[in-house]
Amino acid sequence: MSRQSHLPRSSRLTATQILLSGLLFSSSASAFTPTQRQSNLGIISRDTERICTSYSSGGHTPWISTSSTTSALSSTAAASDYVSIDRTAPREIDYFQGWAGSCGVQPENGFFLQGQLVDDNEDYYAATSSGAATGSRMLYVPGEMILSAYQTAQEYNGYVDASLQTLAEMNMQHLHKHFHLFLKVLVEYEKGSESPYMPWLNAMPRKWNTAVSMDNFCLSVLPPYIKAVCQTERDQLGAFKRALGAFDYLSPETNNNSDLLKFAYNVVFTRSWRSDEGDYRIVPVADMMNHEYPDNCVVCYDQNGGCEVYAKEDIPAGGALTLSCGAPTNPSKLLATHGFLHEPPATFCKIVVSNPSDELVAIGYDPNRMVFFTGDGSIAQVVWDVLLYHRLERKPDLAHVRDAFYQAHMSGDEETKNSIHNQFQRETVGALLRHVNHVLAEVAELTVKCNRFDSSQHPRLPLLLKHHGMVTTTFTKVRDFLMDLQG
Repeated sequence: MSRQSHLPRSSRLTATQILLSGLLFSSSASAFTPTQRQSNLGIISRDTERICTSYSSGGHTPWISTSSTTSALSSTAAASDYVSIDRTAPREIDYFQGWAGSCGVQPENGFFLQGQLVDDNEDYYAATSSGAATGSRMLYVPGEMILSAYQTAQEYNGYVDASLQTLAEMNMQHLHKHFHLFLKVLVEYEKGSESPYMPWLNAMPRKWNTAVSMDNFCLSVLPPYIKAVCQTERDQLGAFKRALGAFDYLSPETNNNSDLLKFAYNVVFTRSWRSDEGDYRIVPVADMMNHEYPDNCVVCYDQNGGCEVYAKEDIPAGGALTLSCGAPTNPSKLLATHGFLHEPPATFCKIVVSNPSDELVAIGYDPNRMVFFTGDGSIAQVVWDVLLYHRLERKPDLAHVRDAFYQAHMSGDEETKNSIHNQFQRETVGALLRHVNHVLAEVAELTVKCNRFDSSQHPRLPLLLKHHGMVTTTFTKVRDFLMDLQG
């Protein structure tokens, strides 16, 4: 639909008055249906019934676990009239189930949501009660329910240009798609009971362990690498806040609500994933699947845009249904962005090079590849390659050796590479050992600092101590491995 003009700032409208979602649930149907648009801004028809008022559990097979744990966690069966982001607010999972069923979500092969307590926080994850064979479809979610960055960009076309320009000025243009989803969540939140997504939003977590939810104390007890990763997340949220100032269609109360902006940011970055086409999407219900690497499910889309989740291996009864949230070798990134720690098979060696040369990147400088193996403390070959080449880069008198090493690496001449490695082994082993000992001393000092504080006052403290313990265990093994090399 063409738009004749852009609203001036003086005619500011709230998100409740403009239709940026383009979708509203009809109580007489089993899926989202478009509502009538009134004017070029698409004002919501106010006589439309609130979503899911006709839901009845009769004839619907529950797919939320009815275990005592879940019952204790989900004490609110009726829907709220608004979305509460208070940390003590319960997650309205029972009503979310009803909403999803009414919208046409189809759980299959024993799909259900299992409730549990994790660090005193209520958590839910997708699982199968019956087990599933490879290739089994586990879940179908209608395309109309999916929050899409591409679709939202089309709906917001002409109204977010200034915001996107603000992000570009801060070198955050790579986050445009996430920002569209961020706006989408805020718009739906502001609509309250008029939003078709309110039951989904009320099923979201209220307690987060992500970087943007950490306080200054948390940052003060983090080692430099993960602290830098966390600061990147916080800078991104800061950029989103600034970009909101150029978007005219949210209320000042929303724009200035720091807790709400953190909530929306967390929802987007913990629950969206990239499609093969480059879109970023949030798929309600499927977004309850936990991380694992390797994962056991795959997401596909049908010709109508519906999301299908299939098992890509045999899954036993009671087994979790999982998708990968990112590289397993960078637990710091998983903690900063997603708020959880995962025991990895290998972890980043914490060697950070500012402004690496193109040649160093070609040699292999990449945090996801430069790893120490957690099992035995052995070291990935790329770590040795990067460490040696970076040291050669800083020694002009050895430029001929640097160039020979680079050419050998690029041509696959392992004999020459190994010869150069042997020539400088004592130096590189010593440098790496100094790095490992420095990290261990740093983490030990921060661990002592953590233990001086009370976890009841700092609820993320146990998770941070777990992180420090994982680093200490792995780097101790690496230290022993290097000392053996030294003889």
